[in-house]
Formats: sequence, C-alpha cells, structure tokens
Amino acid sequence: MVRCLTTRRDFLAGLGALALLQLLPGCRQRPALRIASHPWPGYELLFLARREGWLSEKQVRLVETSSATASLEALERGTVDGACLTLDELLRARDSGLQLTAVLVFNVSAGADHILARPGISSVSQLAGKRIGVEQSALGALMLHLSLQSAGLDYKQVQVVPMAPDNHQLVWQTERLDAMVCYEPLASQLQGNGIHSIFDSRSLPGMIVDVLAVRTGLLDQYTAQLHSLTDAHFRAYHHLVHNPQDTAYKLAGRLKLPADKVLDAYRGLQLPIVSANRRYLQGSGARLVATVKTLSPIMLQHGLLQQPASLEGLFDARFLPTKDF
Repeated sequence: MVRCLTTRRDFLAGLGALALLQLLPGCRQRPALRIASHPWPGYELLFLARREGWLSEKQVRLVETSSATASLEALERGTVDGACLTLDELLRARDSGLQLTAVLVFNVSAGADHILARPGISSVSQLAGKRIGVEQSALGALMLHLSLQSAGLDYKQVQVVPMAPDNHQLVWQTERLDAMVCYEPLASQLQGNGIHSIFDSRSLPGMIVDVLAVRTGLLDQYTAQLHSLTDAHFRAYHHLVHNPQDTAYKLAGRLKLPADKVLDAYRGLQLPIVSANRRYLQGSGARLVATVKTLSPIMLQHGLLQQPASLEGLFDARFLPTKDF
C-alpha cells in the first residue's frame, strides 16, 4: 500500500512539473513556420520535400497561393511568417514597411522569364506602338524596362496593358495583345501556334533572383525550423539532379505540365548549391548586394520604391547547411 501511494504521489508530482514546464518561456512547442508559395519551378523543390517526407509539417507548413501578389497579401495580413518571392518583390515589401530577410536563394532566372509575342514580331525593337500585357508587379516592370532598354525603347513608345497575376491567359485571349511579359510554367503552357519568346532572362544575368523571405523578428525563434527547411530544399535539389525523371513525374501535377516538359522549365534556371548560396547571401561582399544596387534605381524610377533599398538586415546565411549535398 505504501509503495502504491508513493507511485501515485510521484505521478501527480510529475503532472505538476509538466504543467509548470509548459508555462515556462521556451518550453512550449513552437507552432510550425508558415511559408507562402505560388507555382514556380524554383519553389517546387519544397513541395517535393514535403511529399517525400523530408520536410515535416510540424516544423514548416507550406501555404499554397495563386501568385506572388497573394503571398505578399498573406504576409501583410500576418497569416504567414515568410514567402517565396523574387528579390525585387522582397525589396518592395520592405519598402512598404514589412521587415523581411532573405535566408535562401532558390534560383537565378536564366531563361525562365519571357516576353512572348504573336507571329510576325521577332524582336523587342518591333514592339514600338504595340500592346504589351504586364503584370502589375516589380518583376513585370523590371522585365519590360530592361527589355525595352536593350532595344533603345522606353515605356512611352509602347501601350502597357495591366494584368492581374492570375489571369494572363484570359487577358491574352481577350485583349488582343501583341506581346506579354510571362514566366514559367505559364510560358511553356502558352507557347505554340505561333506564340513565341522574343526576349528572356538570359539577357539579364543575375538580375532576377528568387529567395525565401522570412520575417526578420522571427529568425532567432525559428532557427531549428529554418535549418530543417533549407536542408529539405537541398535534399530535394539532390534528388532532382540524380533522379530527374522521377522528380519531373512528381512535379508535373503541381506545375500543370506534362512530365516530359517539366525538366525544360528547369533549364531556364540556375539552382545555386549551398556554397553558391553562401556567396549570394553572406557578408558585405555578397553577390546580391550588387544586384540590389542595380535594381534599386530602376525600381525608384518606376515608382516601385519610395526610397533607395536598404541593405541592413536584408540577407542572412546562418540557416544554410554547413556543406554541399
């Protein structure tokens, strides 16, 4: 009887200690880090990692959105903690007051962003006086600005038709466009029947970069989750490199492409390995510093920034794996 009472007392004492621990700061299980992402080949490795069990939903919850605009709106509402964005979108979000830091470079576009045109238009110089559909985003403005600049044209010489981020196909069919700024996987879906690319991001080396942006104030609270996320991304990248056909089959549904076209979408992307990521993100000499210094005046010129982009707290390489996979 005495032993039984002792066991009960120990049990009750244990319950009390557990309840106390749960009340102490740092002892509660932190909720999953919420990351918004829209369909884009560079981001899809996270979804492959989730599918394969390499990314635990208890640590990181991927929130699927229809566009970068929708991801930014989720950040503004506070319903997510981070988002997959282009670097220029990150700069614009910070300019609007969101404190965000890039912790991972998914990809550098080298042919995955396009200007598509109708038959009879074979170069950007032929766009003078033409109707061009452009998503009202920093990326859309950047692509159009730099492509026109390369041909000696400016905005005043073309007719810009604003497009919402999720209705490219509808606007193309109904607005009698001559050309449109577009990106993968939609570019692959639209090309054909004479619609073709006359300009792509190969002509803009290092300018269009996709990153994982996370609320700066949460970085120290979610260290373990961020390490888990970057590990999962690079594990999925390793799978893409060593098992490309299997990867293509598994990503086809999300990208809405036939499996044999998925790898074509990746041919327009450079996917930096861990060491390359570190060169992009780490220190005052980070490669993305030069990119920001190029982007900032262009975005200011087009009213996409109210003030020059600040580099303070913009990049953080702490959460990358210690070595390449």
